[in-house]
Amino acid sequence: MAVTLGFLGFGEVGYYMSKGLKHAGFGRIVAFDKAAADGGPFARTIGSRAEEAGVELVSSLQDMLGLAEVVVSALPAKYSLSAAREAAGYTTAARLFVDVSTAKPSEKREMEQLFAEKGILFADGAMLGPLPTYGHTVPILASGSGASQWAEMMTPFGMKIDLAEGPAGAASSVKLVRSVFMKGLEALLVETFLFAKKSGAEEIVLESLAETLNVPFQNTARRMIAADLVHAERRAFEVGESVELMKDLGIEPIMAEAVIRRLKKSAALGTREELGGVPPKTLPEVYEIWRTKGHC
Repeated sequence: MAVTLGFLGFGEVGYYMSKGLKHAGFGRIVAFDKAAADGGPFARTIGSRAEEAGVELVSSLQDMLGLAEVVVSALPAKYSLSAAREAAGYTTAARLFVDVSTAKPSEKREMEQLFAEKGILFADGAMLGPLPTYGHTVPILASGSGASQWAEMMTPFGMKIDLAEGPAGAASSVKLVRSVFMKGLEALLVETFLFAKKSGAEEIVLESLAETLNVPFQNTARRMIAADLVHAERRAFEVGESVELMKDLGIEPIMAEAVIRRLKKSAALGTREELGGVPPKTLPEVYEIWRTKGHC
């Protein structure tokens, strides 16, 4: 039986996912976006993207819910729970509601309960990659009562949905942990290259970083996390020197000062002397040291 897919919110997620699904042969896709319905500053972009992706924009949430058997809520996290509450108040054709926002696990569980009371399955979806790169094939981790059904339904169209152990919220928990690194890396790169540009060193810094990081990421992560236990004090001083130069160049060292705070926290554990200046060889060894020091 053909299924109509509905998007609540038609930003990057709706656009890239719909475009890929349509190319893969998926049938009808409808979407409601308040910014388009209100004729706001993004209405033209939403309209042109919907046309390009072969998506029907509807004028109200109620209209979309009356058409779609599967609803994917792709709103900013701060709106997702209130939107779910509103959606749960309408008569709907939906039998599966999916939320792919970065809302907190507790909010995902609340959404699941809201829809369970209506006899609707719920999936908590966490996208673990950049949509512009992957499109609808972006790796997704899913949990909740409707996760397996969502995966079964969408896998034939090329979506890559893996199931997480646990209830709704388990997938978003992984996403939020990952976000600290990915969004932090973005902010750190921006600050680093503001600094590099002011120093006239942007190309050599870019090439040097690329060479340093051109190894399997697991190796880099293990090396850096373990080395933190013996080199944090020295590294905090080094970044402190960077901060002074950044200030001289008129750059606010937001991320750099946070790096110093984190390094000083590690240095205060006193593990440099205890380990004789030799980093642990494995991450489980690091985790055990963190545990005994009350660091986690």
